[in-house]
Amino acid sequence: MKLLLVDDHQLFLDGLSALLSKADNIDIIDTVNNGKAAFDKLSSGQYDVALIDLRLPIMDGFHLLQSLSDSSSLVPIIIVSASSDPIDIDTAFNLGAMSFIPKSSSGETILQTIEQVMLGQKVFPDSDMDKLKPKAEQWASQHNLTQRQLEVLRLMRQGFSNQAIAEQLSISMPTVKSHVSAIFQALGTQSRSEAGKKAHQLGLD
Repeated sequence: MKLLLVDDHQLFLDGLSALLSKADNIDIIDTVNNGKAAFDKLSSGQYDVALIDLRLPIMDGFHLLQSLSDSSSLVPIIIVSASSDPIDIDTAFNLGAMSFIPKSSSGETILQTIEQVMLGQKVFPDSDMDKLKPKAEQWASQHNLTQRQLEVLRLMRQGFSNQAIAEQLSISMPTVKSHVSAIFQALGTQSRSEAGKKAHQLGLD
């Protein structure tokens, strides 16, 4: 099995590489420290699985997931992150990640997750996902937003363009623009950045 590890902290990369190198079924472990380099390597199609952090320089983990999806990459992606934010987990899931596990996970958990993902299984923290949806749906209802508009708002807050949102949600550009306008009106804002800040102030996080 050939793995790619992506993180901007060399100490973490070294430690994870040493841990995974002990597994009998892992033959090659390559490492990179930014999202652009990861995209270039994964575009080759030579890797069986990639373990990726979200907070990366040049191209962050979310944009890396989107770029891989746009390029029809088939390499399974496991997010290994210090974040426990349900929105991060949900966004990674929606962008095609096969798993989301904390950096504090044991070596046994990481290896088991790799094996499950290689079998085509998605491995996500169900408790966090379950808590997210009722809370998010309730928040959207309280602020006169539809579920689709909430999805658009989430992607807006991650920095996705209207075009990227249209592709991610399989909707037209005019529909995206209509949703963005409705979000601005519901939140009383006039820009994407202002809408993101207002959503945070109103308790979406």
